[in-house]
Amino acid sequence: MKDWIHRFAGYDPPDERRREALCTVGNGYFATRGAWAGSSATDHHYPGTYLAGYYNRLTDEVDGHTVENESLVNLPDWLPLTVAIDDGDWITPDTCEVIEHDQELDLLRGVLTRRFRLRDPLGREVSGVERRFASMAEPHLAGQTLAITVVNWSGHLRLGTAVNGAVRNSGVERYRKLSGRHLTDLAPTVADGALMVAVSTSQSRHRIAVGTRTVATHNGSPIAGWTTRTDSTSAYAEIVVPVEAGDLVTAEKVAAIHGSRDAGITEPLLATRTALAEAPSFDELREAHVLAWSHLWQRFSIELEEPFDGTLAAVRLNLFHLLQSVSTHSGDTDAGVPARGLHGEAYRGHVFWDELFVFPVLTLRMPALTRSLLRYRHRRLPAARRAARQAGYPGAMFPWQSGSDGREESQRLHLNPLSGRWTEDATFRQRHVGLAIAYTVWQYVEMTGDLEFLGDRGAEVIVEVARFFAGLAEYDQGRDRYVIRGVVGPDEFHTGYPDRPAGGIDNNAYTNVMAVWLFGVAAKALQRLPAWRRTDGTDRVARPPTGRAEPLGRTDPPHVRPVPRRRDQPVRGIRAVDRARLAEVPDQVRRHSPARPDPGSRGTRRHGLPGLQTGRCTDAAVSAPPP
Repeated sequence: MKDWIHRFAGYDPPDERRREALCTVGNGYFATRGAWAGSSATDHHYPGTYLAGYYNRLTDEVDGHTVENESLVNLPDWLPLTVAIDDGDWITPDTCEVIEHDQELDLLRGVLTRRFRLRDPLGREVSGVERRFASMAEPHLAGQTLAITVVNWSGHLRLGTAVNGAVRNSGVERYRKLSGRHLTDLAPTVADGALMVAVSTSQSRHRIAVGTRTVATHNGSPIAGWTTRTDSTSAYAEIVVPVEAGDLVTAEKVAAIHGSRDAGITEPLLATRTALAEAPSFDELREAHVLAWSHLWQRFSIELEEPFDGTLAAVRLNLFHLLQSVSTHSGDTDAGVPARGLHGEAYRGHVFWDELFVFPVLTLRMPALTRSLLRYRHRRLPAARRAARQAGYPGAMFPWQSGSDGREESQRLHLNPLSGRWTEDATFRQRHVGLAIAYTVWQYVEMTGDLEFLGDRGAEVIVEVARFFAGLAEYDQGRDRYVIRGVVGPDEFHTGYPDRPAGGIDNNAYTNVMAVWLFGVAAKALQRLPAWRRTDGTDRVARPPTGRAEPLGRTDPPHVRPVPRRRDQPVRGIRAVDRARLAEVPDQVRRHSPARPDPGSRGTRRHGLPGLQTGRCTDAAVSAPPP
């Protein structure tokens, strides 16, 4: 069981924010960081709740430059559940002496537990156990419970709960000088004992509602008498309980979250209110949540025959956080795979190329999830076409950093706070992100045999990325090969040369090898399609893009159907007209296969990868004769 439990012993303020990220609880629809319930954003704490795909743009004027950033939005905090003694301040590890403190993340059940014992400045002690989870069974619900034992005093215990809407994006230190208030139109309300805060995002105009329902007991008996209030940002509830040493006061909270991008709702606030009214008890919700995690682990659990110390626990921790960021609940969110999951604000929640490493894990166990996540890229194919066209290339140029609509979110200039100088950022030149997208599409098709997806969406993405790289490649007559100039490779550090420090490098080996691979795969992808669908697709990519392109075959007359192929009938190659319509991909590059070297020859040795001659050029230029 030790490999299923991730523990943090003691209270270490400088390390708390790292622990909060590692103790995040989520379900693919939303996630909440493992902050102390009721804490505020400080150097040691950062409460944060994030919904997949909910971005917003803010603009700043910095040193005469207009800087625009799109960020994953920090939403109203549903966690506050705290206690105070008599009229004192709320008890926290930062205001009291910490006698005991322990956090335990149960990966098997998806539950975070915090145990603590604190002593206030007057010597009065309380011990407590707090548990929380984001329901994997009900994606819009979360559960939290707090059990407080009075240790050595008698008096009044104040129990407080809230939904805090006074939040902003300030989790990354270097972003703090820029605008971080994404929420507007805050509307806190109290209705039927539920606390709710409805908000809108300032630019994207998403509407989100966060609500909670809390019940409490004293030594096992229900207690009533909550007082509630609201201010301009938040909703609060408080109850005072007379206690003696040894008494136990318990609170159970259920939270609900809905957003305007949800399917099947009329309005987020109404959906949240309904969800709270119909939600089960904490124990029932947790039971269903644990069962849902057990089903996930039946698919994703990994055992090692010779486990090294800590290896199995690390693998399970990473799988756990992967499934909290993308799960079966991600299918309707139209969200990609953020580089930092839903665990914080680093990289502003943007999508890079991490699906390249994630999808192999998902596809073997949950292929429908991979398919839904691939649709995030296909829906942004028009934006990638537009970017390529504006840069003077055919096909589709996907962005290095993607957010809501598929435009490039990478900054072109950065202000160095030490020197005060603006420097060019070349990371947007990582064109290999498009290669990664095409690779993930093809790997999904190869692993699943899903030719329907290939025809509807996959081949279109692959071919358009291939057309872009065909346009990006230039024939170098002196080298007698094609070259790709001005890119940044996966290491992100080699961004240029002394005479053009941010202009990218020429013939990055990874980019060139993958481009050659892609030209061959583009041909294979079209070859796998029925002729009627292949012709339709090549017709569409050959004409100038106008508006949003339809999936391959979607415009065929309803009477057109693919003709079944007999098992003994060979698959024919791509017709000459289709090959031409693959656009600027040179036939010699796409189909070139070097001759096998003579074993006795001392001449140039050719690499086995089509189109690559490592013996002649160490910078991995693409080898092919001129067209």
